[in-house]
Amino acid sequence: MAAIIRDVEQKDFTELRSLMLENAARQDLGVTRLPSVEKLAIDCLKSQPPKFNCLICEEGDRIVGYAIYSFGYSTWMARVLNIDDFHTQPHCEYEVKYKLLKRLVEIAIEKDCKRTAWTSPALDHNEFWTKQGAVDVTVTEAWHQCRVDKSNFNTLAS
Repeated sequence: MAAIIRDVEQKDFTELRSLMLENAARQDLGVTRLPSVEKLAIDCLKSQPPKFNCLICEEGDRIVGYAIYSFGYSTWMARVLNIDDFHTQPHCEYEVKYKLLKRLVEIAIEKDCKRTAWTSPALDHNEFWTKQGAVDVTVTEAWHQCRVDKSNFNTLAS
């Protein structure tokens, strides 16, 4: 059965949230709580501008992959498309990853983005990404992604 890529719809958020939890477990992230189905739907479909965008890959009536993305701004490049989460079912991983990435790049072109970027876990298939033209900037440019979690906001803000 052919996989199709489409924008997320209201009816998808329960299954999407389940896949997000599956992805967290697969990467052994220790994540057991995610925003509710309702919060995800509001943030994606009702917020203006959307807090995030989402593509779904569907086979028949099942979601087999998704990509969560948003638009940002780079001092050096202007508008960029940032991929926050990218997950596929193992049985169709490469086909779905390719289709999702292809659609994300099409969106980046449509929206005049100068770059698409994401963070990839060490267990991910870096060979797949490099075949698509991706560069691991941790290796090539010694850039590291840093973050401050909410648990440290008060310490930093005081």
